[in-house]
Amino acid sequence: MPRLMFPRDSADAKRLAKAVSKGVLKRIRQGIYTDADWADIPQLIDNKWYEIVIHLYPGAIVSHATAALLSPQHKVVHITANVKVRKKVPISDALTIEVHPGDTTQLTQPFMPALLRSTPARYLLENLQIAHSDVAAPRALGREWVETELCKLLERYGEAELNKIRDDAKQYSTSAKLVREFNQMDTLIGALLSTRPVEALATPTAIAIAKKEPFDQNRIALFDALASYLNQCELPIRGYTYNKANWRNQAFFESYFSNYIEGTEFEIEEAEQIVFEKMEIQHRHQDSHDVLSVFDVVHDYTEMSTVPDSADELLQLLKQRHALIMHARPDKRPGELKVKPNKAGDTLFVLPDHVEGTLAQAFERYQQLTPGITRAIFIQFIVAECHPFDDGNGRLARIMMNAELVCAEQYKIIVPTVHRDSYLNGLRQATRRGRFRTLTKVYADLQAYTGSIPWEDYGEARATLESHYADRLPDEGVAVFNKQISGFKIALPAG
Repeated sequence: MPRLMFPRDSADAKRLAKAVSKGVLKRIRQGIYTDADWADIPQLIDNKWYEIVIHLYPGAIVSHATAALLSPQHKVVHITANVKVRKKVPISDALTIEVHPGDTTQLTQPFMPALLRSTPARYLLENLQIAHSDVAAPRALGREWVETELCKLLERYGEAELNKIRDDAKQYSTSAKLVREFNQMDTLIGALLSTRPVEALATPTAIAIAKKEPFDQNRIALFDALASYLNQCELPIRGYTYNKANWRNQAFFESYFSNYIEGTEFEIEEAEQIVFEKMEIQHRHQDSHDVLSVFDVVHDYTEMSTVPDSADELLQLLKQRHALIMHARPDKRPGELKVKPNKAGDTLFVLPDHVEGTLAQAFERYQQLTPGITRAIFIQFIVAECHPFDDGNGRLARIMMNAELVCAEQYKIIVPTVHRDSYLNGLRQATRRGRFRTLTKVYADLQAYTGSIPWEDYGEARATLESHYADRLPDEGVAVFNKQISGFKIALPAG
């Protein structure tokens, strides 16, 4: 593996120089050698920059922007050393060390075995210093960056940590002549902890925290990416005209398949008894009520025509519909937001105290999208990602999706059992990789498929679904079903 080498003494320096003359080593600058190929030297320096700092400035500390980011920015690192004036030390085209004069003993912590860095209290002050904005890698990242960093520290360690940082910074700021910077930090921390006016804050995350409406920043970035992708798509509008029999039959299979996907498995004949004859399947009280409760919601045209006009209405609709579909499961706290984190596999959903703020932020994005299938896909994804309740989130997300379509007088999206794997794969790609084409294609295809079924006659609708293997497990029926949806040929952009 390529490495950097530094002479230990004059004899070692002669040995290294001789190796250079023989072409065994390369000299990067005086006192710095390597056995790497020329093409690999920039990456080696980027990875091992701290070894160069330790060699050139023993006793120095990593400070300012580099103490926070822990890597070069635009091929520059910042350190503080026992020097009298600030200077730039060019190492090669791959690295410049900016050396700042200052104390190297106070508010430091280990970074590497032989190298220290500024603690959070110190690097936050350092990053509030005035810096030239036209410099590619300024020493200070600025007030908004500090505000964001304080939010992360608060979320990770709590209010006690911010108070300790403030106490440490106050004591240090006088000797370091950073009183102006401390006053700014004190104002930001006070605003975050709601002891100072929120107007002191500038970033949406910090303002939300100060207002006790914290949100999941990573999820909001994911929602922004989804909204951007959906705005690039030209999705067909598949209009639906209400018909009593048609509507009832759709609602039955919507409930049947939505529950089956979540593990509430019945034969179609059993589900027919539950919904049409109001019979409870023996020894399956709660499962029977799950099927009937979802049917009752999705069969109610007024309910399914209702979409939110505000973030508060969105939250209220979610609670109301969750209470309706989960009323037979009191242990799942129907209509009450989760109080413990939940996850699926290795995906951790939005934390409980971030749910309301994340939904509020997401609603702003939802409002900017075109009503119909675009909003439907978006709202299904935000509910699935927030997972706001202990259980029933998948069924609720699909109800919210279809309400958007009913309100826009478009066909619903029914996800049959056979397409479960494709549906979940689309969600996984969106969640883990920020890739939305598969999910969008699944929904667009399934809306087209839903619109192709002869729903007016129940027997004919069921026979058609069964002939397409829609009720089969994916490994039993996907080949037959995919032949049906392949004919829709919906063009979508990459992404």
